Amino acid sequence: MSRGAGKARSPGSEGAPARKRAGATRQEETANDQLKTHLRGPGRILRSRLPELVHQEIWAWLLVHHALSALSTRAAQAADIDPDRISFTRTLRLVRRTATGTAAFPP
Repeated sequence: MSRGAGKARSPGSEGAPARKRAGATRQEETANDQLKTHLRGPGRILRSRLPELVHQEIWAWLLVHHALSALSTRAAQAADIDPDRISFTRTLRLVRRTATGTAAFPP
């Protein structure tokens, strides 16, 4: 008896794990692009020189990215649309404008 004999397979089921991996890879590439190109800016390097501060700076960038992604996801849910339809770059610009405009409050 050969391996897998008797198992019913749906057409195209062999490619399902590969498609899942490809989707995960695409999401990682998108997140890296959002972090490196849009959020941090192209060609910018980390300012910190000490290893502990480099870790702190990386975590800060990751937290800001997560906060922006969560904001756009909530906005998409409120508008009943797919979160992938909301531009990360536009969200970033909106938050930067809003944060810059309210930064002049007195202590």
